Amino acid sequence: MSGASHLEIDVCNRQRTVAVPARRISQAARTAALHAGGFSGGLSIVLVGERKMRQLNREFAGVRGTTDVLAFDLQEGPEAPCGDIAGEVIVNAALAAREARRRDKSPVDELLLYVVHGVLHLCGYRDGDDEQRGRMRAAERAVLADIGAWDAASGGGP
Repeated sequence: MSGASHLEIDVCNRQRTVAVPARRISQAARTAALHAGGFSGGLSIVLVGERKMRQLNREFAGVRGTTDVLAFDLQEGPEAPCGDIAGEVIVNAALAAREARRRDKSPVDELLLYVVHGVLHLCGYRDGDDEQRGRMRAAERAVLADIGAWDAASGGGP
């Protein structure tokens, strides 16, 4: 894991709903990338509110309404392995807060789940069918346990 120093992570907080230190977000993103084999490149993690996420979801995914996370692969050329990452993950902090209340979880942990989910998407994980979803959920649980988010021992988590 010595390659972790080659992964540049920028965090931009454009919301006021969930107070979370940038270092926790960076830790979640780095751990997810390393879990999936990523060790170099650059990631941008942006925390936004509901209105901005709706706008971005409509603009880039062609979907009206909101979503938890959008992941943009910014690599040039043919698809590269996750070892070289270039991407941006946009996280809906307002949805994280709502879902955390509904699930009786910490808003920070829910937000970190969204960060991990987005980074895993950039690393090739998909969730389009049951098998892919199972693999994604297992990776999310492993990463969240590694960073001390959620309580896997009590059956909590994604």
